[in-house]
Amino acid sequence: MPSFSPAPRATRPFSDLSSRLKRGRICEMLQQRSFRAAYQPIFAMADDRLVGVEALTRVQVRPYRSPDAWFRDAYEVGLGPDLEIETLATALGGLDLFPTHMFLALNVSPDILLDQRFSPLLEGVDAKRLVLELTEHTAVDDYRPLMTALRPLRDRGARLAIDDVGAGYANMQHILSLRPDILKIDASLTNNIHVCPSRAALLAGLVQFARTFDTRIVAEGIEVAPQLDRLRELGVDYGQGYLLGRPLLLKRAR
Repeated sequence: MPSFSPAPRATRPFSDLSSRLKRGRICEMLQQRSFRAAYQPIFAMADDRLVGVEALTRVQVRPYRSPDAWFRDAYEVGLGPDLEIETLATALGGLDLFPTHMFLALNVSPDILLDQRFSPLLEGVDAKRLVLELTEHTAVDDYRPLMTALRPLRDRGARLAIDDVGAGYANMQHILSLRPDILKIDASLTNNIHVCPSRAALLAGLVQFARTFDTRIVAEGIEVAPQLDRLRELGVDYGQGYLLGRPLLLKRAR
């Protein structure tokens, strides 16, 4: 008796349908502007001064999905830059609600820094109040175009931060190639640092590296007092996390 083999599964139609559904959801979200900016405070560790805020996207679509999931879907269907531009514009809408001595940190991907819509978005904005946090949605094969795009912004006073240091696959190359002003230490490294000597030693090395190049350190994910105390002992410059302040939604931010 001949053996029976099931026919190959036709996966392409289902894949196409999934992509169309994702694209439709992203387009609807963009059209209805179903997102807002939340702002998480950032404090100086030495004296507890409020020095800035990080803009975070909050998507107002049910059932709830994390913003990372929405951005991932958007990039899968070719709408990632569109979603980034719109959420950045929303975040910038809240800048004038904060005192002029405070900075606004914006998450930006390498793709968006090279997008022709990005630079006009910052026209008329005091660049000295901006920190551009480079994320890792996509890898960087050639840093020269990125450096060229960043130069006029940094000349205007904008600072560059490398996000998720200690977690991302490429951020060490970002650090070496772009010479950032700020290193943002990922919560995966700061978590339990007060009881983990190896994590503390790694962060101590990053702090020493940063001092050599006049770079500042921001620690993310601060949730308990002993963790905060240990980060201060290690010489971290700035901190953010639920212990210090949760993200706030501001009514006037568009």
